[in-house]
Amino acid sequence: MSEQTQPVKSNSRFFSLRLKIWIGFTLIFIPIFIGSYAWFYNYTRDRVFRTITDDLSQTLHGALAGMDREGFVQLYEQESANNPMCPPEKPTADTPPEQNGYYPENNPLYLEHVNWLQSVQFTQLKEDPFGDPTKETTRLYTYIKGPDEGEVIAIGSTGYFRETRGGFRFCQRYTPALNEDGTPSTRIYDGLGQRVDSWIPYQDRFGTWITSYAPILDEQGQPIGAIGVDIQASYVDEVAAEILQQGMIAFAVTFAIIFVLVYWLAGFLTRPIIGLAGVAKKIGEGDYQQELSKSGGNYQDEIDTLTDVFKVMVDKVAQREQNLRARVHQLEIMIDKSKLTKQVTEIVESEFFQDLQSKVKDMRNRFTKED
Repeated sequence: MSEQTQPVKSNSRFFSLRLKIWIGFTLIFIPIFIGSYAWFYNYTRDRVFRTITDDLSQTLHGALAGMDREGFVQLYEQESANNPMCPPEKPTADTPPEQNGYYPENNPLYLEHVNWLQSVQFTQLKEDPFGDPTKETTRLYTYIKGPDEGEVIAIGSTGYFRETRGGFRFCQRYTPALNEDGTPSTRIYDGLGQRVDSWIPYQDRFGTWITSYAPILDEQGQPIGAIGVDIQASYVDEVAAEILQQGMIAFAVTFAIIFVLVYWLAGFLTRPIIGLAGVAKKIGEGDYQQELSKSGGNYQDEIDTLTDVFKVMVDKVAQREQNLRARVHQLEIMIDKSKLTKQVTEIVESEFFQDLQSKVKDMRNRFTKED
């Protein structure tokens, strides 16, 4: 058709518009997802903590509501009257555990009391998201005021039912360990007179716990002892970790789906522009016979407007090129005629042609005389 125009080569690297849009969306969504996950992590942890502490409070109220208070008082009165180990001598660091408290298994009041604590404890056995029972995470125990200030005497404990018995023994004298700052811990002792919630995890020789204490009141509203409910602090982290693990999977899947959708959407949005770029490249090489299709259907957008304008421009450029080529062809013909005239003039005016013309004239005159 027409001579091909050589395209201008660019020294810059090509970076597709689709990839730019995809990377742009990615850079926008990554901070959003990180912020959302951080919020979800904090919200989940707070929610789990509130749920666990609410369960702890409900357990505490349930244990107090169903407790045999009269039997609680009679239990200590009977044992302290009949057993010289109740209460024992004030223990020291070297006192063997068996000399500081015991298990009165022959006393039905004791068995009834610890069985009640265990039944309350069973209400706190949780199931993980897959339906398998979790390990024991709570412990319940009761106690009364001890002989010394800040000291308590244990009455019952769910540790009695462990495979390896632990926790408080009956009539065990217990003085809380010092806090990390060296001050005496008064949480358990203060529970004899008021509700005490220790939501900040603390550590003792049995583990790390969050705890709630409440006094046991008789019919007249006078404190006769107290009950403590502990939940392992690690349980909060374990439950939060399980939920967050599921949340992380959901976030990762959602993130991947959005990435794919954004990549597809970028391709869908840039397809008309890429088509125009391809057509423009062909036109730049001199091929004006290109089809420009619209993508909007019944609904036009800016890309369709650009396509219409581009098509008009291409038609005008093609027409101008045809006109220009026609003018150039005419100029070439005129130039060829001018060159021919100039060449003829040069030949006629040359000395050779003048001499030849003179000889022809002489010969013509000679032939005329002879005739």
